[in-house]
Amino acid sequence: MGNLLGAVDLGGTKIISGLFSPEGEILGPPVESPTDAHLSPKKVVENICVNFMETLKAFGEPIENVARVGIGVPTTIQYDKGLIDSSPNLPTMTDYPLSRVLAEKIGIPVNMEKDANCFVLGERVRGAAAGCLDCCGVTLGTGLGVGIVIGGKLLHGNDRCAGEIWKCPYEGEILENHVSGTALVKKYAQATGEKLSGEEIHQRAVQGDRIARELFAEMGLALGRGLSYLVNLLNPEVIVIGGSVARAWDLFAGPMKDVIHRHRIERNATTVARSKLEHLAPLYGAALLPG
Repeated sequence: MGNLLGAVDLGGTKIISGLFSPEGEILGPPVESPTDAHLSPKKVVENICVNFMETLKAFGEPIENVARVGIGVPTTIQYDKGLIDSSPNLPTMTDYPLSRVLAEKIGIPVNMEKDANCFVLGERVRGAAAGCLDCCGVTLGTGLGVGIVIGGKLLHGNDRCAGEIWKCPYEGEILENHVSGTALVKKYAQATGEKLSGEEIHQRAVQGDRIARELFAEMGLALGRGLSYLVNLLNPEVIVIGGSVARAWDLFAGPMKDVIHRHRIERNATTVARSKLEHLAPLYGAALLPG
């Protein structure tokens, strides 16, 4: 068995995988391919295997040169059983033993972690939270995810489901209904009758579309409310924000920071920063999961 490290970021839309040196440095551009999450678990696993093998092929490395693979998944995990909890992003894989099945398929150890936890681990090692003992990572994409590091270690919680702030109440609903790419798409369609992607709404906002800009500002306010609880409860050194929606940082960061500033005690110096690693952060974190 070799000493290279494999990493996979499994999302509801796409699979991204990369190969890392033993020191945790990525060897080159990651490989992306569709997840086809609506298909059976067996097919999704096949898609993961094909994607990872394409990564190995791109670097001319046989599987025997890889020591282990870390994989981030968009949901909480039953760690004692190695099972995935229910997730709208992986609708067919509830209670599925992904890490065990994947390890059997590729013949090397596989460690599984929540994608937001992988994100914050990556940012802590190579990104905007480098060297921080206490930090949080927030992923804004299809949904809203949070990973928490306290004292240099991931906070999993008593039932291994810490950080699920998306489920918290907000304006008679849940926070994720106001802070996510899905929320933006839904609200823009309700306001205009047009069903655009999150990226298209972002471009409309950049071009001056009043409704799009208002929706990003409203999202910033809602996100600020949610993060103010993390700021006051945990007092991390930094909260790092990433994910596809974070590309619109300039459209929501101002309102978000204003809310946090108004609702924290004066001596609390927690900062909020944009991801430095962006889409690579979950891969860096997954690569460094213990074997």
